[in-house]
Amino acid sequence: MGKIYSSVLLAAVAAFAALPGATLAKTSSLTLPGIKLFSQQRVIYRCAGDVRLPVRYLNTDAGSLAYLPAGGKRLLFVSVVAASGVKYVAGNYVWWSKGKEGFLADKTQGEDAEPILKDCKQIENW
Repeated sequence: MGKIYSSVLLAAVAAFAALPGATLAKTSSLTLPGIKLFSQQRVIYRCAGDVRLPVRYLNTDAGSLAYLPAGGKRLLFVSVVAASGVKYVAGNYVWWSKGKEGFLADKTQGEDAEPILKDCKQIENW
């Protein structure tokens, strides 16, 4: 996915997510006007410090998305090009997953900073 396409996709998803009709409750399906949802997977990770992280992965006609908590709120992350695994971004946050593992980082902390959540391993689907 090209850099321009990723920027356009991120802007479009952010705009749709801000609409009054955009919802993603735990018990409901994703509603983003203008974006078609093909499939979703709900996963719980256990990270360092015994922190549980629920992540909902969404496959759409606009690309791959991940919905998870970061910075005290739930954010919708958009996948971007990555050398290995899948990299999702939402503002200054990055969720990087590979196989059944992942980590959450805050890009404002610097490239060499420790992730906010590290050593996250998938423990169950929900």
